[in-house]
Parts: sequence; structure tokens; C-alpha cells
Amino acid sequence: MSAVGEFLSKYEIGTVEMSVADLTGALRGKRLPVRAFRSAGVGGEVGLSSALFAWDYQADVFPGERYNWSNGYPDVFLRPDLDTLRVVAWRPGTAFVTCDVVDGGGRAVGVSPRQILRKVVGELGVAGYAANVGLETEFYVLDAASGVPRTGRIPCYGLHEDSFMEPMLAEVRQGLEVAGIEVEASGAEYGPGQVEINLRYRDPLGAADELMFFRYAVKQIAARYGLIATFMPKPFGEHSGSGLHVHQSLCDAGGVNVFWDEAGAGLSQAARSYAAGLLRYLAQIQAVAVPTPNGYKRVIRHSFAPTTVTWGSDNRATAVRALVRGQRGTRLEARSAASDANPYLLSALLLMAGLSGVREKLPLQPEAAADGYCEAGSGLLPADPGQAASLLAGSEFAAGVLGGLAVQALVTVLEREAAVARSQVADWERARYLEAV
Repeated sequence: MSAVGEFLSKYEIGTVEMSVADLTGALRGKRLPVRAFRSAGVGGEVGLSSALFAWDYQADVFPGERYNWSNGYPDVFLRPDLDTLRVVAWRPGTAFVTCDVVDGGGRAVGVSPRQILRKVVGELGVAGYAANVGLETEFYVLDAASGVPRTGRIPCYGLHEDSFMEPMLAEVRQGLEVAGIEVEASGAEYGPGQVEINLRYRDPLGAADELMFFRYAVKQIAARYGLIATFMPKPFGEHSGSGLHVHQSLCDAGGVNVFWDEAGAGLSQAARSYAAGLLRYLAQIQAVAVPTPNGYKRVIRHSFAPTTVTWGSDNRATAVRALVRGQRGTRLEARSAASDANPYLLSALLLMAGLSGVREKLPLQPEAAADGYCEAGSGLLPADPGQAASLLAGSEFAAGVLGGLAVQALVTVLEREAAVARSQVADWERARYLEAV
């Protein structure tokens, strides 16, 4: 019996969930009875419409250069990466597998976010490096009936204020461990009902796969407890926003962290050039890091979301935070992304930005002397979705990493979402202006 067959039998699997991330970072796919998975799924013959890569957050399609009404959005096919087959602990008898996407001829679909990141990992290897990535995200847990947190306090690092969530969070941690995903810690964050769960760093593709499963687990398990978990970056104007912080480092062929300078007990020249590459392109890729208009509501001063293109040593007020922790732990943390960012696309862009800095041996600008929000640095990060979309559309760097089709689609989505946001009249506007003007 094959290893896959042994897995399916050992865990008495009856249903296999075949998953893929669309361009917005939403998890899509199909559920197959195990019989169908054994015969069809393993061979990658499960089809989905290519509209998967040509729609917005409400699955409203738009015509792209490759997938459009002229060709009727033809099928693409899911090819399971069997190394990602894992147990869904909260649904006995269910397994989950992350898929690559191929066309009718079996060729990789280049616009697929997972394929984009896979290509970048290959380019790192050609350059003689492997990357470690740690994806650290925040989210809110809300009462399902009211849609608001069950507490009004800010419980940051508290162990008792948010105890109502702990049974759910315990099941999340346990479910992730059963699925082979290492959890380092979880804790209350800076908003009422806001949580952060830290996953252990690993290779970029595996880290992105695990974050997608993590989001899935959090939302599904929360619903079992009468709660709503949301990765919306700014669900409440008066409370802290949620980010996705990307910790990253490069290793050489021997597994040695090249960001650590043993002699100087600090950042190596490679790390400094990598950071310079990040800073050079952060503004151009803000539309990927912050993909919805809502996310720009957290790009404000003194919010722990960066507004300036700056870096600093263990400084949470900067866009890039350098953490010097010896051979094992020295890394750079990119802090600009919102919690709803697509982890495949975001990681691909950040890794290539950093690698470009290393290749060109870019000099690193001086670090922020104090408050990163008040430093000039290399300018400001876009705080408006229109500006961010314009920068992405004109970025040769982003087109080189993501491909023109993906850039075109991402710009279209953000512009459509921004148009929706502009057309809405909020309750606060009526309350403030209805009788006053």
C-alpha cells in the first residue's frame, strides 16, 4: 500500500478537501469522497473554472487577458501536493490537501499564487540560498449574535480577560498540531477579542500553505463555539487593526543563517542589503500587502502598522524590524501587510525584493533614530488604495515577480473594491451630517 493509501486507511478518511488559494487569498476547492480522491484526485483531474483567477472578493468575475467571456472561463485543474495531506482534526474522517493548478495540458498555471511562490523559491535556490519564513498574523474573535467582542477591555498579553475564547483557541492549537503544524504561542493582542497565534518558521511554500490551513481552522473552529473569527484588517475603527508580519532570513547551502555576522555580533552585510531591497520595493507592493480598502484604515501613525519606509533594530514603529538573535534567530520582519494579504504573493514579492538587494549589494539607509512614524526614511507607504493600485500597476519589479496577468488582475480587484467603498454611505455619515447640513 502506498503512503497515501496508508494515511487514508489509518485515519479512516471518508472525505478529502482539495484546496487552492485564489488571487485574493481566499481558500477555494472541492470535497471528494475518498473513493473519488483515490481514483481521480491523486491524478489531478478535478476541475474548477479559471474564473478563480479573475474575480473579486464577492466572486464577481471580470474579463482578463487570458480568462474572459470570449473563451468562457475554461477549466483549470487541481493537482494535489501529496506532501501536504493532513488530518482535519475537528471533522473526523476528513483530510485536507493543498493543490497546485494546471491547465488542460498538464502545464502549471503561471497566475496561480502557489506557482508564483514556487518559482521564486527556485530562483533563490539558483542564487545559492534557501529561505526561512515565519508568518505571524492577528485576528478578531467576535460573538456570533452581536458581531462584536464579548469584552470591552484591551487585554494585551492578558491571561484571564479573554478566557471565554480559550476553549476555542485550545482546539485550534491542538488541531494545528495534529495537522503537523507547529504552534509556538498564542496570546491576546491589542484590541478586545484580538488574538495572535504564532506558527513556527519554515520554508516559504510550506509556511504559506500552513497559514492558509491555519485561517481555515480558526474560522471553522470558532463557528463551533458560537463565535466568528475574522481576518478583516480593521473591523472596528476605535480598536487596533490586524496585521500579517513576515519574518524572513536566508541560509546558505550548508543551512547557515547568512543574516548573522558572528564577528560583529550583529546583522551581516547580506542582511543589510536584503533590508535595503525590501525598503526599495515596499511602496510598490503595498497593494499586495494591503489588498482591500479596509486595510488602509490601519495605515495610520502610532498604530503599530508602519506608515514610513524605514527600518530599525527591534523597532515596531518601522516598516522593517531587524531582530538580532544569534545564528538561529537573526531575521528581518516586514510589518506592512494587513491580515488579509495573500501569503503566497506577499512572500514571493518580499523574498525577491530582498534577494535583489543582496544581488546588487545595495547599501542600507540609516535606521530610524527613534520614532519611525516621524522619520523621513525613503518616503511614505501608500495610505490610499488608489495610490497603491497605481504604484503596483506601474511596477516593473512586481510584474517580473508575479507576471503581468496577476498584476493586472490584482489592480483590477483593488480598484473595484475601492469603487465599492467610495459608493457606500456609512451610518456615521448620516448621524453626523443628515441634520447638520
